[in-house]
Amino acid sequence: MNPLHYLLLCEGPTDILVIEKIANKISIDTGRKITIQVLAPQRDATSRYEDFGWKEVRNWCRLHGTSIDTSANTLEALAARKRNWRALVATAKADGLIIQMDTDIAKEIVDLSPSYTGSTKKSRKKFCFSAFLSWLGETVKPDNIYFLLSTYSTENWVLATHDRGEDIFNNLNPGFDYEDIDNASDRLIALGYASYIHPETGKQKLNKDLNIYKQYALNIETNLDKVRLECEEAENLCIKFEQ
Repeated sequence: MNPLHYLLLCEGPTDILVIEKIANKISIDTGRKITIQVLAPQRDATSRYEDFGWKEVRNWCRLHGTSIDTSANTLEALAARKRNWRALVATAKADGLIIQMDTDIAKEIVDLSPSYTGSTKKSRKKFCFSAFLSWLGETVKPDNIYFLLSTYSTENWVLATHDRGEDIFNNLNPGFDYEDIDNASDRLIALGYASYIHPETGKQKLNKDLNIYKQYALNIETNLDKVRLECEEAENLCIKFEQ
């Protein structure tokens, strides 16, 4: 089978690790090589990643979207044509662009009307999906873009490598959805995952040092069948890679 090549825009380097490991596992299982080319966040000469988050994802989408009229014969239009996400996909001869964002920040998005209120009318995932379209200047999702909207965060997938029978889940209903757990990081810390005390807030935080997180990403790869079963968004990403 022909290899697959995807461009990736995501919130942070830990997300890159997880997505690359999943792509690697699917490559092995299907015999079809999948490569991931990271557009952002990028690393500097010392291999340190730039500070990035959902707001930077939003800014990237706006900058590389279709909000500027590229048909005009102006320097601005010419620059916009070159940096447009479609041009990036074409230049890289990629099969598509993956844009990842955790949906735990839905209430922080205030440039979309109506704003997210946590009502049942629109889930966090659907609301963030609409935000992506708005930021990119698209009315419908193009076929060669894939929106990866982790709920609440990629840490939920790490948590899904653990069995439902563990004590950490005793206060949840037996049929709980791993992706609906809103304190995945706290539960990972309670399980013994590396953590630190934030110098400003004094709160205990999950340590996301890449050298440590590599093992978490590897655990997702090793237990991918279980993670797919427990987390719909992980399953959808795997199906995308398997097509």
